[in-house]
Amino acid sequence: MKERLIILLRLYITLLLVFVTQKIVFMLVNIGYAGDAPFSSCVAVLWHGLSLDSATACYILIIPFIIVIVSCFVKPFNILKALKPYYFIVALLMSVIFIADCILYSFWGAKLDANELIYAAKPKDMLASVNWWAIIAGVIAIAAITWHYFKRLCHATSPLISKKTKQEKNLLRHVTNTSKYKTVLPKFRNKWFALFFLLVGGLIFLGMRCSVTQSTANPSYVYFSKYNFCNHSALNPLFNMIHSLFKAEDLEHEFNFMTFEEAEAIVAPCFATDGNITDTLFNTTRPDILLIVWEGGGWYMTMNDSVGPNITRIARESVCFNNCYANNFRTDRGMVSILNGWMGMPTTSLMKMTDKCRKLPALAETLRKAGYTTRFTYGGDIDFTNMRAYLTETGFDEIIGYDAFPDSKKLSSWGSPDAYTLVPESFSFMNKKGNNPTFDVILTLSSHEPWEVPMQKLSNQRMNSFAYADSCIGVLIDKLRNTPQWNNLLVVIVADHGCSDPQSNLVVRDPVVAHIPLLMFGGAIKEPREVDLLLNQSDIAATLLSQLGIDASQFTFSRNVFSPKFQSLRHFAMHAYKNAFNLIEPSGVTSFDCVDYATDTVSGTPSKDSPEFSKALIQYIYQRTARL
Repeated sequence: MKERLIILLRLYITLLLVFVTQKIVFMLVNIGYAGDAPFSSCVAVLWHGLSLDSATACYILIIPFIIVIVSCFVKPFNILKALKPYYFIVALLMSVIFIADCILYSFWGAKLDANELIYAAKPKDMLASVNWWAIIAGVIAIAAITWHYFKRLCHATSPLISKKTKQEKNLLRHVTNTSKYKTVLPKFRNKWFALFFLLVGGLIFLGMRCSVTQSTANPSYVYFSKYNFCNHSALNPLFNMIHSLFKAEDLEHEFNFMTFEEAEAIVAPCFATDGNITDTLFNTTRPDILLIVWEGGGWYMTMNDSVGPNITRIARESVCFNNCYANNFRTDRGMVSILNGWMGMPTTSLMKMTDKCRKLPALAETLRKAGYTTRFTYGGDIDFTNMRAYLTETGFDEIIGYDAFPDSKKLSSWGSPDAYTLVPESFSFMNKKGNNPTFDVILTLSSHEPWEVPMQKLSNQRMNSFAYADSCIGVLIDKLRNTPQWNNLLVVIVADHGCSDPQSNLVVRDPVVAHIPLLMFGGAIKEPREVDLLLNQSDIAATLLSQLGIDASQFTFSRNVFSPKFQSLRHFAMHAYKNAFNLIEPSGVTSFDCVDYATDTVSGTPSKDSPEFSKALIQYIYQRTARL
């Protein structure tokens, strides 16, 4: 009995040491995200992370605990041999999740969780964000670390024998089976034996819960610092992945701070605009529309003459919205905000939920019902993140992706560079049949990791990729100006999300990263002007449709910013990022953490009720989505 307790204790300690080591390695690999975090906070990561490390270790101990009990009643029984397959699976899971978390965090600035499994379904596309050397290093590291973890777990099950005394050999005989020794069945002498293992099982169960209260182990247990890098470092990667598997789709119960009716009473009036307009932007109600969604084209990165001379030139000739913010931080989520007028969601991707996508209000479907033909073009894999199903469900007649381009034009790991997709021939208004207006959407891809573009203008590869995309947009617009289609063309340029820049200490939660350009120009525009209203990507749908005289009432999260009612509403924008969001108001910015529900002032002086409004807002968004 004592020897079996030693096995479980050694396994538990071994696992804790593994997890502590993982934290140290994670922080060293991603030290660039530490920012101003003091050294003391980084050291504190090890202590604060122990609660979930312990919980994870206890989950792993369940199978060894069962095997140990079985070994007491079966003679002979080889404990180590029985556990080896399980140890290999555990070792492989720990190493794969740990290495993937380390590598992808360096590119995304976010912890790996179940939401990334939709990207794993297309590993080629997911790995396109990662340099080739990182992939090779990752594979080698996974193999080496898996083997190391496996050996450590096996070693923990076989106590080291320093001296082959008779007493030590007897101990080994009771614990494990080598070619010479077999496990011996202990005598079941009294009730204390059963009570002992009942007590051990109870301790493992409590360890899994991490608490004796109603609260059970969850990521908020390790959130201790105002520096998110420290909180992320303390979070056990294996626990985070398993926990998120059970939370990713639980939208109805994700946030419950009040009743749905109370949240609706607070939030719904803030979106109550209508189709009336105070300002007419277009000289026609049925222009051909070209919507260019610029991959990662945040304002600070693109709206300057060194990186974006063409976009800054175009802005002077446009209706330029100076205070537009991205709803979210990834392409699959930003596209839903732009094309469906839906608010950002920090813990899940709606694009992968085909059943809900078909129930969302959709810009393409609404325009199609108004007589438009619709086309979507992307130079990459159109099946990535369930995009093809999403586009089909939301009203696109024609979908052009990676397969439509010859191999000679597939020059980057993501697909065809922008120079091959941003050409007049790609758009239906150039060769349309009949008089129906057209709605073309193109998603660019060149300004994306690993920043591979067929041009070298700037030494910084990240900025160089944006400069390349800018040049492609400039060439396209100059060509379109010289076509007869220009006079009836409305071009809209908006970013799908901003672009963080660790070299400039700009991380995804920074409001500067969320600030994106929104430009409307072309022959269909009456005159250039600047618009200083605070708005989101999600407001594009209602604003555009109202200018066209098309009913947008179904877009309940999209505000017509030129409605007379808009001026009397609470002005705010929301930017969701991994497990948190910013509430951006004219007076200041409030952040809301979706793990521990804490609010924090990022800048300025937000409204006094911003924390309560943030809770009502996130609850209303999730519960409205769950009820689709």
